[in-house]
Amino acid sequence: MVRRGPTLLKLENMENQLIEIQDLQVGDEIMISCQSYFKYLKVLTPPALSKTKKHWRTGQAMYGNVRCSTRQDVITKTYNWNGGSYTREEKNWIVTPEDHNMRISQDLNNRQIWLVKRETI
Repeated sequence: MVRRGPTLLKLENMENQLIEIQDLQVGDEIMISCQSYFKYLKVLTPPALSKTKKHWRTGQAMYGNVRCSTRQDVITKTYNWNGGSYTREEKNWIVTPEDHNMRISQDLNNRQIWLVKRETI
């Protein structure tokens, strides 16, 4: 739903396009860019205006973090250097709609959000 003046417009077939945070619904599958990779997220809670988060210049209320599920694989690597053994964890975000193994709270304010799939009830 999009607010245009006093009326509500229901948007049909909103898949595969850019979307604003206020248009997100529970069950939406979205993609966002984050540093040098993409995150594929499924929205678990609807976005809501924060009671404490304000825009730094205008003072307008901003949306709080949105609870989402995603998939992240952690690869542990062991290195030997100067007679010592060191382990490092490499975290890879997997861009897939299946097998989400992690729940995160993601800040979606001022982000370009790509709606991949909208779950219909």
